[in-house]
Amino acid sequence: MSVLAVSAPLEREDAIVREAARHGHRVEIRAATAADLVDRLAARPADAEPPIDLVLVVADEHHVSRALVEACDVRGLRLIALADDAAERARAHTLGIDAVGWADGFAAIEAAATPSAGAQPARSRSRGRVITVWGPAGAPGRSTAAIALAAELALLGRRTALVDADTTSASIAPALGLLDESPGFAAAARLARAGSLTVDELDRIAQQVPTMGGVLRVLTGIGRASRWPELGADRVAEVLERCRDWVDATVVDVASSLEQDEEISSDMFAPRRHAATLAALEAADEVVVVAGGDAVGIARLVRALPELRAIVPSARLRVVVNKVRPSAIGVAPERAVQETLRRLAQVSPAACWPFDGRAADAALLEGRPLVDVAGRSRLRRRVQELALALQPLEVQPSRASLRAAERPRRAWRAALR
Repeated sequence: MSVLAVSAPLEREDAIVREAARHGHRVEIRAATAADLVDRLAARPADAEPPIDLVLVVADEHHVSRALVEACDVRGLRLIALADDAAERARAHTLGIDAVGWADGFAAIEAAATPSAGAQPARSRSRGRVITVWGPAGAPGRSTAAIALAAELALLGRRTALVDADTTSASIAPALGLLDESPGFAAAARLARAGSLTVDELDRIAQQVPTMGGVLRVLTGIGRASRWPELGADRVAEVLERCRDWVDATVVDVASSLEQDEEISSDMFAPRRHAATLAALEAADEVVVVAGGDAVGIARLVRALPELRAIVPSARLRVVVNKVRPSAIGVAPERAVQETLRRLAQVSPAACWPFDGRAADAALLEGRPLVDVAGRSRLRRRVQELALALQPLEVQPSRASLRAAERPRRAWRAALR
């Protein structure tokens, strides 16, 4: 006998209970929605009797969610989706759940719940990481940093995607010389809304940018800021979650504003102007904070850090002060920046990047990442150091990849030497 937890529409739920009893099983938990089922599983003690053997849900937006999948993974519960049409099967596939048709009978559910004797245990695969690049208002160099970091991660042998989630001034496409009439990130958001976003679809809509380290997969941003309602928080979160199965590292460029004033609106379900930025920050494993290396940039960073920490209390923040130069800071600018941030914000910057207008201009002129056109510049070296620090502990770059990172290929004929 197996003990089940079920989330399904009422009529289907009653039918599941009857069929389960007829086959000698028992339904212990009946939940109206996926969120309700997550709460009830969380409230159930780990040693409760009888233990849950199987979670059975209908694969629609009301009865299965990413949160439910994660809750089952944490508790080691087998999760099976009932999918009777193409949309439900696509949603189950997107969430990585085995799907069974209700029309196939309860025996098909039993067969899916019981692995065959000869089946080998699935090899665990580490999921990709999300790195969100954010910075306070102004032009601290967020997009330049995102492009440069993504290219460096690709050079270190990581399958890397670059996502433009900036809803106010998307600039990844023009910076790389790409067409953005059909923004890839908005297309991915629409597919996520329909429950049909898969790894294959991400490959189809992404633009491929060849770099020194390999192909960089780019989801371009919206060309007009008025299209921001297309990037709702749930859609952005779903796209970035799917990106974890697509690539090893997803670098996300976002807008600067952290405002949540729209929440005061009487329509609590209305789209939020800065939902994409907030969702990308909340989904991040690492947040790279880019600030300008002058008095105004440092002041903006100090004011914004408390609000940022409130939004992403669990993510690791790496503060990068960009465009550091004696003419704006004074003698020993890096030391001055470090001392100022420690005194005013109780934070030590992870890196101070020098102001290198020639290298940055060359990258924009060529429409290529920094490493391809200015491989020996001081700025590129500092970006490379941060990319190495962003590597997860279990991933050690090979000697070959480090040598390639140290000596960019001559075939690219870098604009700066």
